[in-house]
Amino acid sequence: MCFIKTLKSKIVTINVFLVLVIVMIGLLSSFNIYRVGGKIDGLITNNYKSIDASTKMTEVIETQDKTILRYIAFENKSAIDIIYNNNEEFYKWLNIAKTNITEVGEASNTNKISEDYLLFVKSFSKFHEYQTSHTNQENMKFYNSKIYPSVVKVKADLGILAKLNEKAMFKGRDNAKSNALNAMHFILLISSIAAIIGLIISLIFTNKSLKPIYLLTETIKSVKQGEINKQAPVINEDEIGMLAMEFNNMTNRLYEFEQSTTGKLLSERNKSIAIVKSITDPLIVLDASYKIQLLNESCENIFGVLEQNVINSHFLETIRNMELYDYIFCVVDNKVPITEKIISLKVNDRTCFFNIIVTVVYDKENKINAIVILLKNITEYKELEKVRTDFIATISHEFKTPLTSIMMGVGLILEKNLGSINKKQEELLDTIKEETEKLTDLVSDLLRLSKIQSDQAVYNIKAYSIAEIANDCVKNYEVQARNIGITLYNSVEVDLYNVIVDKEKITWVLNNLVSNAIKYTNSGGKITIGAFIDGEKMKVFVKDNGKGIPREYHEKIFEKFVKISAYDTEFLSSGIGLSIAKGIVEAHDGTIYCESEVDKGSNFIFTLPMEK
Repeated sequence: MCFIKTLKSKIVTINVFLVLVIVMIGLLSSFNIYRVGGKIDGLITNNYKSIDASTKMTEVIETQDKTILRYIAFENKSAIDIIYNNNEEFYKWLNIAKTNITEVGEASNTNKISEDYLLFVKSFSKFHEYQTSHTNQENMKFYNSKIYPSVVKVKADLGILAKLNEKAMFKGRDNAKSNALNAMHFILLISSIAAIIGLIISLIFTNKSLKPIYLLTETIKSVKQGEINKQAPVINEDEIGMLAMEFNNMTNRLYEFEQSTTGKLLSERNKSIAIVKSITDPLIVLDASYKIQLLNESCENIFGVLEQNVINSHFLETIRNMELYDYIFCVVDNKVPITEKIISLKVNDRTCFFNIIVTVVYDKENKINAIVILLKNITEYKELEKVRTDFIATISHEFKTPLTSIMMGVGLILEKNLGSINKKQEELLDTIKEETEKLTDLVSDLLRLSKIQSDQAVYNIKAYSIAEIANDCVKNYEVQARNIGITLYNSVEVDLYNVIVDKEKITWVLNNLVSNAIKYTNSGGKITIGAFIDGEKMKVFVKDNGKGIPREYHEKIFEKFVKISAYDTEFLSSGIGLSIAKGIVEAHDGTIYCESEVDKGSNFIFTLPMEK
């Protein structure tokens, strides 16, 4: 009995019992199949051998009969040999039939066949002597009176032999079918009994084995819900019982640990809160319902509230800033791709800038546990950036006047209004004019960049036809492109939706892209301006078949003061035109990017909002 106490031994016992039942059913089935098969084999072998012998002897006697008729009609001497040779064949099959006696009456039948056939042979021998001295008509009369009756008797005897064995075969078939049916019923009965017994034993064993597991599962659920001191009942001394005992020991240790560590956890929590409150930047902690759980001192100063007065109140009840709330909501709802945003707040009559960093904390079930909002103060960085922008704008403006004077002076000299100049002087002045134009373009780009980056930058947003904007751009550069052998083509359809843009700034972006395309496209090339709708945005592109841009520069070209070289050909821009274009497009809530291959051309694409 000690052996079957363990769960493993119980399972092994049940399995052994089921295996023995299956083996017993298999042996019984094999025995019955073997018995039925033996009967069928004997039925087929013995009776069929006798039927086959009867058939062969019938064929022999019929052949001999036909041969005798041919001999009478044609006096063919070879027919005599055929008849005697067939005698041997007939006796061969007769001996087979005699040695295969299986049915009642079969022995006497074979003896009668032997006697009647002997009579046939004797009749033929007499006929052989008789026919030499008689006419064909007399021979035929002898055949009909002596030989043919003996042939009929032999064939009748052979028919009886065949019928005896056929009847025995049918009877054996019926017996075999009956035996097979009985064997099948017996096997089904034994299998049903074994299945019912096995099912009953399995149900009893399963219920008895699973009951402790169910009880242990319920105890685990209770512990999960917080009843750490709950104990699981120990019913058996098997592995499940041992598991329940170990589980009870574990819950006891957990309960003792909880009692001993609660104070430590509270202490650590207080330390964590103290660290959070000491952070110099404002910090807010919300729960999943956007109710305030924690504010640090910096946050209290910024929003003019006290933590003790706003705990468990909704965010908007305390901090009435819809822009900040909408951004937090979008981050939590995964509606924005990034979790940082810069906003401005009025603090003591001063505009301060904060980089909002939102972090969502999830529990093990992937549910929101807390929402942490950090307002990182970047006011000093913004002020420094403004100083830098103003400085660039001032310097650029101061450069613009002397550069204009230089351009005018060089122009007067080249026009020879101040006197004649030689060839070398003219080349030198052309170089000065070209470099001054580049410097003027750079200054203009710097002024425009500073204006875009300035807080004073104003966008006059209205609905405009993108086809008209593209057409104006083509008019600006059509003559220049034609003079250097470049085809400038406007493929924008006139019935496209209007775009919501600042026309002046978007025209500048398009002009800048077309200007760059003309610079880097050889004579005989083609530049296409186009637009198409993609979702809720309008995509505008400027495509050329010029020199192209290496793949590694596809993103870098939109940075400030970036110049690239490809195949020893320096790109001619000031390095900030595309940066300005990017700033303008992004101010319209769009994106700009480049698709290009060296020696195949470039395609600059930017998106714009459409009129709804």
